[in-house]
Amino acid sequence: MRRTNIAALGKRLKKKTDAIIEARLKESLPAIIRLALDHAKIHSVTGNTMNSFAVALWHDGKFLGFYSSYQELHKAPTRVTLVKGETYDQPYYWGGDPNEGYTAPTGSRHYWGQEEAEDFLSFRFPRKGGWAFVIVAATDYAKYLEVRGAANVIGGLQSDLEGRGANVSDIQFG
Repeated sequence: MRRTNIAALGKRLKKKTDAIIEARLKESLPAIIRLALDHAKIHSVTGNTMNSFAVALWHDGKFLGFYSSYQELHKAPTRVTLVKGETYDQPYYWGGDPNEGYTAPTGSRHYWGQEEAEDFLSFRFPRKGGWAFVIVAATDYAKYLEVRGAANVIGGLQSDLEGRGANVSDIQFG
């Protein structure tokens, strides 16, 4: 009579189940970014804020995947971010409207939004084990708009994701 090793069977089952879950969650990364972009009804001058949305997938402290709005939009920013008091120097804004002399209300350094998102997520690990998404809009301007109530850049995702059955444990800015 063959003996079944219950512990080994459990490990194999968990490994197969985790592989299925991982594949499904990786498939959802673009949808999360599209949802974030749908919530971000903002006038993006340089395009950096719109290109700074990103989501990382983690499982038990292990990084499994990444997707960004830059990958979704396929439209690069017109230049690096502006710093506070700097006037936009291109003839057209990222969205195509003519430059009307916009001067930045915030920002302390120049950077590319998509690179800032990648850097942020490379150092931001989930606080708990299990499956987790970490989502960011990584520009100073995104935080500025959200805090002032001028736009719902990323905060609106919480209620939307919760309405889809997600357990959102933390929303942070900056």
